[in-house]
Amino acid sequence: MNQKGFATLEIILMVMVVGILATMAVPQFEKVTAQANTAKVQSDLAAINSAVAIYQMEKGTVPSYENLINANATYFENGAPQAPTGKIYIDGAITDAGTTGYSVTADGKATFAGKTAEHFTAKSSN
Repeated sequence: MNQKGFATLEIILMVMVVGILATMAVPQFEKVTAQANTAKVQSDLAAINSAVAIYQMEKGTVPSYENLINANATYFENGAPQAPTGKIYIDGAITDAGTTGYSVTADGKATFAGKTAEHFTAKSSN
């Protein structure tokens, strides 16, 4: 007898193998996404800190983040930084970035989710 197609057992085994592979890949994807978002936040905070320094030199006062992005002068070469969405490393733990945006403290430090750049680091052992 000439059979074409797959037996039910073969299909079940294939689904199980794909499921096992997926359960191994999803956590890695989350880590990589969080690392990319963390790098973006670090870069954005550095750009905002530079813009704050320029603003302070020009105007003699610490700006709010809104003042920086609404100012007549261009403080950001490629437009104001947009906050990432999804997962991010804060103090070594993966956390949801939520809808939090960037801000500038009264002493002129850029923050994201109320934290300065040194808080955005991944764990040393991955």
